[in-house]
Amino acid sequence: MKKEENLDVVQELFTSLAKDIGLSKEEMMAESGKQSSWALDYGISLDQQFGKYLDRLIFLFSLSKRAKIEKDDLAAFAALLGARLYAHKLMNLFENIEDEIDKVLFRDARFIWPEIPENYDFPDHYGVTGF
Repeated sequence: MKKEENLDVVQELFTSLAKDIGLSKEEMMAESGKQSSWALDYGISLDQQFGKYLDRLIFLFSLSKRAKIEKDDLAAFAALLGARLYAHKLMNLFENIEDEIDKVLFRDARFIWPEIPENYDFPDHYGVTGF
């Protein structure tokens, strides 16, 4: 049976790439705050963090909707303000993923990649179509 993937696959890939250049997860976290530091927190599950933020965002939107139906503008406003916070946290989470991708592809010279040939397609055995 195939394991269902979730956002933790992002952290798993980056820790694997770091291991390939001789860095442990602890060494990755120790690089935090340096010029080319890692953007993600490798001490917590990315999928759990995402789930928590998304659940709270949806809850707060539902609360705001309910408050509007009950004509409680103050509660509706406060709930939307809270929703804004969790929308921002979700945005930051995905920006950190993008930063991590940029780090391993372009900013950190310790990672070496081959040139991608013009008109490259993934091999058929990966099952990638329409990318």
